[in-house]
Amino acid sequence: MIAVGALGALSLSVPASLWMAPGGTLPGLRPVHSVVQAQGFDGEGRQLASPARLRPGSSIEIVVTGFSPAEPILLRRSASAAAFSGGRADRQGVFRYRLTVPAAMSGAQALTVIGSPGRAGGQPGSSPPTAVFQYVVSADQAG
Repeated sequence: MIAVGALGALSLSVPASLWMAPGGTLPGLRPVHSVVQAQGFDGEGRQLASPARLRPGSSIEIVVTGFSPAEPILLRRSASAAAFSGGRADRQGVFRYRLTVPAAMSGAQALTVIGSPGRAGGQPGSSPPTAVFQYVVSADQAG
């Protein structure tokens, strides 16, 4: 139970830095972080468990939601440190990518889907929205 003063009002103290826009005197809202989610689907549209279990040479669709409309997307495979262009999210902020597992690949893998650091509404210096799709490649997997 909360005790309220004689006037029947509850007073909360909030630091001014949380209410003020950077460099301004008017209140501003700041996003805490951006959440994007990655899901994998087989050729028949069934959602795959995480981590997905795939065979070499198999192909799946990865769907990532939560981006800004037309946001540029970068991809990074676990075997490579270099990111490459994956295209753009659609008008609803959904990014789709067809992943084909190389025939010579095996073991635990990941595909990192990275949004734009300068996305609309993002704070300067904030990290881009990122989702990681994890999968395991083995010749004896069900996928």
